[in-house]
Amino acid sequence: MRIAYVCSDPGIPFLGFKGASVHVREITSALQGRGHSVHAASVNVGQGNVAPSLTAFQKLPRDPFEQRAVLDRFLVEAGADVVLERYSLESGPARDASRKLGLVLVLEVNAPIVLEAARFRKLADVDGALQREATAFEQAQAIVVVSRGLEDYVRRRSPRTPVFLVRNGVAVERFRPPFHGSALDVPAEAVVIGFVGSMKPWHGVHELFDAFVGIADVFPTARLVMVGTGPEEESLRRRAEDSRHRERIHILGAIPHEGVPGILTRFDIAVAPYRPIESFYFCPLKVLEYMAAGLPTVFPAVGDIPEIVGDAGVDYEAGSIGGLSDAISGLVEDAERRRSLGRSALARSAALTWDRAAERIGSLLEDAIRRGPEG
Repeated sequence: MRIAYVCSDPGIPFLGFKGASVHVREITSALQGRGHSVHAASVNVGQGNVAPSLTAFQKLPRDPFEQRAVLDRFLVEAGADVVLERYSLESGPARDASRKLGLVLVLEVNAPIVLEAARFRKLADVDGALQREATAFEQAQAIVVVSRGLEDYVRRRSPRTPVFLVRNGVAVERFRPPFHGSALDVPAEAVVIGFVGSMKPWHGVHELFDAFVGIADVFPTARLVMVGTGPEEESLRRRAEDSRHRERIHILGAIPHEGVPGILTRFDIAVAPYRPIESFYFCPLKVLEYMAAGLPTVFPAVGDIPEIVGDAGVDYEAGSIGGLSDAISGLVEDAERRRSLGRSALARSAALTWDRAAERIGSLLEDAIRRGPEG
């Protein structure tokens, strides 16, 4: 199958560090790995990570009119059988080009983009954006979502469009221990509490910082390591510099994705400290990668995370710094429990691969092609 994968979102650099960038690279690579011919097109190429081995790649202009013309040529030259688009506020040109060429369009919906932009990015004309979103959902031949929360959201917005849940995955072979060496310079006796991910407000990185400070005196060997970048990074760095525990707090910034396994190998406890938000819709890549590295995960009991982690971690009430501190403390002082949870994490992650996600998506695309653009 010849798949054209389109990402018109300028906020997602194809080679960038954020989770959305990882998703784009991993799912296209996994589809290619299953024998499909993947032709990817993206507005933002970015840099910082290795490009996946795909059949072809096209940089798209940001202007929608120019983008339609480029996509027309791109889809014809690719001989595309189907278009798989990552839905964004800028979606539209791929739909127009698909319709013009009589191709099936399947949307990949990874967030309630309009509501998210209205809440966090001060989006203007929310009503108009919601109407465009409804049109995008209704005119797609199928929609793939990554969480049950998104499945419910899309079904409410477009009841007639087929919706399929395909969660994110992880390339387990890249995260399986043991690894030789680590990028972390911490004492051998340190118990490392770690976070890897985008440092956005809803990711709860300040709550993790507060939880660590609250237990640091009780556990003098504990260290906090935070990897990633985002709007909260600078304020975290200032807080770390001002803290009397600053020698035990490591804010590393963004690193290439290929370097993440080497960092995780030195973690003892991994944390996904999401804040409580209405209709939690995430399928966190960080959690899947923690599990593939054999790490016990501390997580809030929200959305699909308890179902994903299961017996491989410890939950707490979202937003409770005390609950987060208690969950971390229990693991810091119990090495055997950490090892037991880590073994469960390794076992569970074996079924959470990008290859399985690509297998499922490939089947959905083939079904959509059989139904046709009007199906």
